Amino acid sequence: MNSARIPREFAKSALILATSALGILGLGLVGVESVHGQVFQDGMGAVEVTDQGAVTPGSAAERNMRRNRRERVRRDFKPEVGRQAAAKYMSPQRPDNRDEDDNASSRSESSGRTPAGTTDRYLALHFGSYVSDNSYRWGTPENQENVGRWNVGVTYRLGEWVNSMDLLMRFDVSRFAMAEGGVTKFSFLPIITFPDASSRFPLYFGAGVGLGVFGTQLKGESSLALDYQLLAGARFFNLWDMTGLFVEGGVKNHVHIFSDGQFNGTYITAGLLFTF
Repeated sequence: MNSARIPREFAKSALILATSALGILGLGLVGVESVHGQVFQDGMGAVEVTDQGAVTPGSAAERNMRRNRRERVRRDFKPEVGRQAAAKYMSPQRPDNRDEDDNASSRSESSGRTPAGTTDRYLALHFGSYVSDNSYRWGTPENQENVGRWNVGVTYRLGEWVNSMDLLMRFDVSRFAMAEGGVTKFSFLPIITFPDASSRFPLYFGAGVGLGVFGTQLKGESSLALDYQLLAGARFFNLWDMTGLFVEGGVKNHVHIFSDGQFNGTYITAGLLFTF
């Protein structure tokens, strides 16, 4: 009897020891989720250690902490919606580029001049008169003096060779008072001037060659002429918004194509200068 009881009591004791050992190991392996720290088990319950200190799961402090965490996540990752966001992403250029353009425009306005560039265009309207002139073998008598009266015209800038010179197109109307009657001539001239208008340098020089067509002409004289001009002037852009002034002087000559007539004259003209 005693020999049978001893093994049973020994087995019972071994079972109790094994159960206790497994319980101790289980307590050491228990893992608890924590965002900012770890959770330890004690005899009174689980405690969560965070940046704000120890917080007991299930308590009001723990619930407030999790609610604040969710609000921060929603605020940090909130997408931009609405018309303003759509306009931002659908605009043809980036906002920083627009800021740079606005800064450049502000600097140009503060400096009192418009930005120079190849896209600048201008148109000039001018009116002037001949200062002195001579005609040769044109009408009767063949040689006459001071027959030029007035001239009016328009000049348009077609383009430029960058940082060098401009290409202009000029249309002139000139009036002459010959001994045999009045004569009117229309001139079409391409003109090259330098420096280019984009430099905003006030003085310029140029030359042009073109065609002259007589609206009224003396009998027996050519209705076409070869016109050529040499000129120099001063221009002042944007005195009143996009409007400026210029004054110009030079030589206006022509040679008849189908007859022997010739005209040499000096002129002065002034007018308005429009940039756009």
